[in-house]
Amino acid sequence: MINKNNLNQNFNSLKLLLFLYKWRKILFIVSLVSILTSIIFSSPYFITPKYKSTVIMYPVSTNSISKALLNENVNSKEDILGFGEDEQTEQMLQILNSNKIRNRVIRKFDLMKHYKIDTTLKYKYTKLYKEYKNNIKFNRTKYMAVEITVYDKDPQMAANIANYIAESLDYVKNQIQKERALKGFKIVEAEYNKLKTEIQVKEDSLTTLRKLGVHDYESQVEMINRQMAMELAKGNKPGISRLEAKLKILAKYGGPYVSLRDALEHDKKQLSAVKNKYEEAKIDAENFLPQKFIVNSAFKAERKSYPIRWIIILISFLSSIFITIIVLIIIEDISLFNITKNVKTSLKPDNILKSDKNEIIFNNSQKNINSENNNKIDNDIGNNINNIKKNNNTENNTNNNNTEKNSVKSNINNTEKKINLNTSNNNNKMDNLFNSSNLIKVIFKWKKHIIITLAVSLVLAAIFSSPFFIKPKFKSIAIIYPSNISPYSDENETEQMLQWLNSRDIKDSIINKYHLDKHYKIDKNYKHYYSSILYKYSKNIIIKKTQYESVEIEVLDTDPLIAYNIVNSIIDFYNLKIRRIHREKSKEVLDVLRKTLEMKKNEINSVEKNLYTLRTKYGIIDYGNQSREVARGFLGTVDGNNVAQINKREVLKLKKNIEIKGGEFIVNNTRLYDLLREYSVIQNQYDLAYKDVNKEFTYTNIVTPPYVADKKCSPNRFIILALTALAVLFFTIITIFIIENKKKIIED
Repeated sequence: MINKNNLNQNFNSLKLLLFLYKWRKILFIVSLVSILTSIIFSSPYFITPKYKSTVIMYPVSTNSISKALLNENVNSKEDILGFGEDEQTEQMLQILNSNKIRNRVIRKFDLMKHYKIDTTLKYKYTKLYKEYKNNIKFNRTKYMAVEITVYDKDPQMAANIANYIAESLDYVKNQIQKERALKGFKIVEAEYNKLKTEIQVKEDSLTTLRKLGVHDYESQVEMINRQMAMELAKGNKPGISRLEAKLKILAKYGGPYVSLRDALEHDKKQLSAVKNKYEEAKIDAENFLPQKFIVNSAFKAERKSYPIRWIIILISFLSSIFITIIVLIIIEDISLFNITKNVKTSLKPDNILKSDKNEIIFNNSQKNINSENNNKIDNDIGNNINNIKKNNNTENNTNNNNTEKNSVKSNINNTEKKINLNTSNNNNKMDNLFNSSNLIKVIFKWKKHIIITLAVSLVLAAIFSSPFFIKPKFKSIAIIYPSNISPYSDENETEQMLQWLNSRDIKDSIINKYHLDKHYKIDKNYKHYYSSILYKYSKNIIIKKTQYESVEIEVLDTDPLIAYNIVNSIIDFYNLKIRRIHREKSKEVLDVLRKTLEMKKNEINSVEKNLYTLRTKYGIIDYGNQSREVARGFLGTVDGNNVAQINKREVLKLKKNIEIKGGEFIVNNTRLYDLLREYSVIQNQYDLAYKDVNKEFTYTNIVTPPYVADKKCSPNRFIILALTALAVLFFTIITIFIIENKKKIIED
């Protein structure tokens, strides 16, 4: 016999088998119906089959053609044939998830029509984007490649979409980079043209000096000094006069000639370097390389991938069996509860003594219990009932009604005690208000109250979640990568961008531009005005880092156009802020270099003034050559036979000047060359700083630009209604249990 003491506990294996055997017909029918139903509803008539196509590809390691092909010092990471790493894979995934790719695919394949979306719907684009997201997925494989998976009812369409997305990656990424490349090219082009202009001006100036007779300052000075010595030796005064006139020209224009010549040489070297950058920037701006290595291309699938009918059938079968078993257990609990209640009712003295009919009912109840559960409780009940009947007959014969009643009451009490004693351990759950049978019973008892309370709560939730009480909010999103910035310490560029975007001045700029105090209805005279508006700002404007090391700007607002504009303004303010900071630093450098240049220029002018005095007043033009010629004239070793004609007086005069001012000339002349070199280097640094001050760079690569939302994102009324219904139902049942328990305590 099955021991029913553990009926409300977990089934052991034998009881489970007997339980299943008892209800085998119902279980078989439910299983058959569930299998047939799942077969029918998983057929193509109800679920449209979908086919899957996949593209697997790797990102490239470098995006610059010039670095990959023209740079002589290319490392392994910039190899044109190199595969990308984690960073490039994450960037590729972010671009694939961008709305630029999505919009190209939607336009190309007319997905609005293909997905049969009614163009007159208010939220047609939201529905379209949802369908796109459900059917097109991008994932990173375990081998660090990127997988594009497309599901569609048309296998050829699925393959075409997957391959087109792979092709679109090149176009979209190149377009993003082209914007930067063109700006970089324009900057380099402007610098290149500026250098060419400066070189042309200097060459024109040198041409003018050459027309004045200054062709090669050092060689001319050497030759003129040598010829001067010879003319002095000959005493040729006209020749000496002509040479002195040329020396005066050299003395006057020699310094500018040397400065222009050296500056021109430096500018030509710089022009050569800038020209290389110009050519690289031009190549990067006008030409593009593929951005991926395709490992597997998509092809037309031969068999569907969705739905998998055997999984649907299996899940339906198991679910129906499980639910049916639970329902059958609840039914048995309710039956047992009703039988036990009937037994207790039948054991009351009035019911036992009423008639033999009651006795028959009681016996039938007893038999039912014995047949279903077969435990000791029934045996005890039967034995005590027999004793009651015997005592009843004996007492009827002696006509002693008082003794009969006392005996009956005594036996009934003993029987009830035994019933309570034997069933206390196993039936305590039956008397518990949270028992499954009691739960159902209580719910049915209070069903009207529960239904009314639930209906009222849903109506109130629907009313208070309507636009009259909760204003709907629209969301606009942009996804961006940092550009043209460098880390200050251990942070990366993305973390630095997050810090700038969350800076106070950008927040203040947004607050002031869109008058968020009025928009959020916050009084400026309020004591905690600034804290309140920053709190509102943080709730409606969220800036965070994505899993692909990009930055997502998310703005919620009651006006979709304002949300869209705020996103764009945050990006603009970020660019302005970084540009302003860079310009401030570049201006500081520019000011220092300007002052240095002015100081060097004044020093050069001072040295040139001293040299001019030495050349014109003391006749020292080229210390080395003049010293050698003076020595030859003084010693009489001048070439020629007429040594006696050497102008000793002029030789001695020049010799004296060289002895007095020669050292000063050497110091000033050497210092002049050093100053010119220093000036040229500083001028180069100044030009670079000037370029940094005036450059118009942007500091973001926009992967997903924002758009004006056509559907609200909050509040989600379905979730509000569902949570309200669950909460009200829970608290209503708890309240009912408390009321029921209170009544029971009073009755006891």
